[in-house]
Amino acid sequence: MHLLAEGSLIHVDVPTLVWTWAAFLLTFGALSRVAWPILARKMEERELRIAAGLEKAAEAERAAAGLLQRQEEVLRQAKEEAQAILQESRASAAHLKNEALAAATKEIGEEKERARKEIQLERAKAIEDLRRAAIDLTLRAAGHVLERELEGEDQRRLAAEVIGKVDVLA
Repeated sequence: MHLLAEGSLIHVDVPTLVWTWAAFLLTFGALSRVAWPILARKMEERELRIAAGLEKAAEAERAAAGLLQRQEEVLRQAKEEAQAILQESRASAAHLKNEALAAATKEIGEEKERARKEIQLERAKAIEDLRRAAIDLTLRAAGHVLERELEGEDQRRLAAEVIGKVDVLA
């Protein structure tokens, strides 16, 4: 059966149209009962895997951001500790320097005092030696003047007089 005239460009064959629709519906029914649920399940599983992957990626990104923040905090603390150690080292070095300087100053002062005392002792010893030499010389000179050697009490008395005069002159 033909719906349009023989000379027309559109020609519809109804039995072919019915069989085409029947094959389409049969194929559509079979696909919708068998293949589409499997495809839909696979697509849903894939969608869930992708969503889980995206969630894991977002979680990893948050963890990485947290680790980066923690790393920056640790680095900041390390810098602060290094600065504190450096300042402490400088203070300790200055303290040690001051202690060494104080110890050296004290030692120099003690050495000066010892030297001063030694000089005083040597000076006193030299003065005493000079006095003895002066007494001996005086006694000899007096002995020549008196043309005799002084002995005992005379020698001591004369020496005491000479020492008294030397102390007055000094």
